[in-house]
Amino acid sequence: MSNIKKNFPIFQTHPELVYLDSTATSQKPSHVIDGVAEYLRSSYANIHRGSYEISEISEKLYQDSKQKVADNIWAESWREVIYTGNSTYALNILAQSIWRTGLLKKWDKVLVSIVEHHANIVPWLILKEDYGIELEYIAVNDNFELDYEDFRSKLDDTVKIVSLAHVSNTTGQIFDLENVNSLLNMRYGNDRPLFIVDGSQSVPHFKVDVEKIGCDAMFFTWHKIFADSWIWVLWGKEDVFKRLKPIFSGGGAIWYVRQWEFTSSSELPDKFEPGTPNLSWAVSLLKAFEYIESIWGYSELEQIENDLSAYALKKFEEFEPHLNSSPQGEDETAASLSSKEENLSEGISLMDKSEVKLIGGRDPNTRVWVFSFTVEGIHSFDISDYLADHHICIRAGQHCAEPFMESLGLKHSCRMSLHIYNTREDIDKFFEVLEMAINDLK
Repeated sequence: MSNIKKNFPIFQTHPELVYLDSTATSQKPSHVIDGVAEYLRSSYANIHRGSYEISEISEKLYQDSKQKVADNIWAESWREVIYTGNSTYALNILAQSIWRTGLLKKWDKVLVSIVEHHANIVPWLILKEDYGIELEYIAVNDNFELDYEDFRSKLDDTVKIVSLAHVSNTTGQIFDLENVNSLLNMRYGNDRPLFIVDGSQSVPHFKVDVEKIGCDAMFFTWHKIFADSWIWVLWGKEDVFKRLKPIFSGGGAIWYVRQWEFTSSSELPDKFEPGTPNLSWAVSLLKAFEYIESIWGYSELEQIENDLSAYALKKFEEFEPHLNSSPQGEDETAASLSSKEENLSEGISLMDKSEVKLIGGRDPNTRVWVFSFTVEGIHSFDISDYLADHHICIRAGQHCAEPFMESLGLKHSCRMSLHIYNTREDIDKFFEVLEMAINDLK
């Protein structure tokens, strides 16, 4: 893993850096940075209608990046792969297009889970506010898995969309979406609701098979796995996406324009990609795939991350910070001294272990490398700031999952997350400084 870290220039520029915020975005390897720079130096040109050489090179790189996406999620065709600005933008496009097509009507219901990222909540709330659709939340159980009994109880004839995260960005829990697909098929048969998946925390880290999951559409990001920001993927089955009426048009998304009318293209992906695409995004994504392949692909990536995740989970379970002894005043009573000595003699920490609470399941086989936690009596922003002063990068707040945090009675939490460039030493340093933070801030 230390050899992998050398592939990422940020750690040479900042050798003291312990970067534990990869759920928010990943660092970039030299292969991506240099690949994009070389493209901009030697081959950059607009695509689709240029017959000159560098335009044709750009066109091929653009399509090659989409073919890589299609191959890695087991899509039938690269034409089902649509590039958008970000995940929030992707689902807004999809949700509004579904409404415009008439696949959702007033009083129809959309089901999401309580742990969803805001990107998979707000677009549906907009449709609720503007057009009167209904939104309901599926609960999670004590192990932070989907509550399938609650899910089944909500599957009535008004449900037209089921839109779920594959992995929670807060708990790291991997949801059994194949089971969701089976339940939908059993309940509705061929007339089942559209099944949409947020793969933003799954596709960048382990092999995802959209055919096996059985979803109709999926959206996910690539800035979380080495590509540039502002490059997100919206994938959908061809027969579904060909039915949809896009909410944006222009450029290559139309066939002709007259003074008072226009005709939209029916071809994928053109109908959902109006205007000039960000070509350097696509190249960065292609280079990100090449980098993954250079380290033996997803299997090696998963093995490294699973090892780190299991190690971090064990450290959380064993973490029992000891507060430094506070200065004793001359008038401190013998009783209080006796109480402290008794506690120490029994090996009891002066700060109960339960004051550091991990939000999420404990089974390493059903969760990933995301660890949200709270420290009793200390604000999460104070913990985050303290770690930042020691060159350790984590995130604090509600992690764009406010409904879930509210369901737990929490206003905020810390979140540390891992990637293949992290090491066990990074994790050890995190816990060392976290204990210091507790001592100094408690």
